[in-house]
Amino acid sequence: MSEFGGDHAQISATFLRRSRSYLANGELLQASEKGWGAAAHAAKIYAAAHRLPYNDHAGFADVITELRMATNHHQLWSWSESANALHRNFYNDDLAAPQISRYLDDVANLVNLIRQLTNLPPVDD
Repeated sequence: MSEFGGDHAQISATFLRRSRSYLANGELLQASEKGWGAAAHAAKIYAAAHRLPYNDHAGFADVITELRMATNHHQLWSWSESANALHRNFYNDDLAAPQISRYLDDVANLVNLIRQLTNLPPVDD
């Protein structure tokens, strides 16, 4: 297990699993917000591991930018945009279940990439 991330690793994994459960139960707003939370807490794992600041919503974009520069992973931007879309949906309630499901798949990819880079096992959601 990584020495970085502490509770953020557990919170991220729990939120990712709960997002799928909420989606299956038709609770789309909660699925969306838990998906966003999974991504946000995973980014905090990376931030902690690399001593990057992350104190507000803008910190998510900063961490993703750093992560993209460090890995040159071409899908990071779209995965992070999916997480942001889930966050917006919590407030706007304008996404249907199939779109939320696709965005949650992207968030799972983002979470598991960060976990891999910080020596944590993947989340089986």
